[in-house]
Amino acid sequence: MNSAPISINTAQHLYWFGRYVQRAQTLLVEMLESYDYVLDREFEHGKKLFAKLGIEAEYNSGLDFLRVGVYGSHYGSVDSIIKMARENAIETRHLLDERGFATLNKIYNHLCEGHDRAISPAYLEEIIDNCSLILGIFSSELDRTRAYQLIRFGQQIERFDLILRLYGELDMVVADIDVINSIARQLNRQYRPINVTTSDIPKFLLFLNGVVDKVIHKEPFGSLQSQSQA
Repeated sequence: MNSAPISINTAQHLYWFGRYVQRAQTLLVEMLESYDYVLDREFEHGKKLFAKLGIEAEYNSGLDFLRVGVYGSHYGSVDSIIKMARENAIETRHLLDERGFATLNKIYNHLCEGHDRAISPAYLEEIIDNCSLILGIFSSELDRTRAYQLIRFGQQIERFDLILRLYGELDMVVADIDVINSIARQLNRQYRPINVTTSDIPKFLLFLNGVVDKVIHKEPFGSLQSQSQA
């Protein structure tokens, strides 16, 4: 199913699919943790979470905080992230496992139907579980083909990015640099690992752009095509 060459355009869709699913999962986990703080410890804690992502948000209660996170009119809402994940999935439908695509549609449909329903922690936990299921399905069913590696590449890049934005802890991403370089090398044999020696977080984030640029955009993408047959 995945022996045919993957175009740069398709590679980008797979990469962003992985990023968006990981983004939704990570943000939902963070929202649940913040929800407990909003209720019991610090009402403004949720605003601090959004601020780390460059989002200004207001809410009136703990449940309202969850609603703003899921359906708020900002680019970081779970609703908008899942929509973007689905758009990228549709473009690569022929490469995706049936169950993974169906699970994504399930999340999408529930979100579309839930605008007028109360948002509860249990509702968020269900979406988290389904996001985990999607990533798990593609990691096993695509058997580490180019399509899977591109999804995983996006997933790891997003994890790296969010950890730095949310926690600002460089020590938490040291191992991720090696993983990202390893996946990038598997995707493109002409890729040369990027080593980051700075402690400047903005420069660390530029590292991400450099890796993606070298793997998908600038290097001869034909080197990807022989990788799945190696």
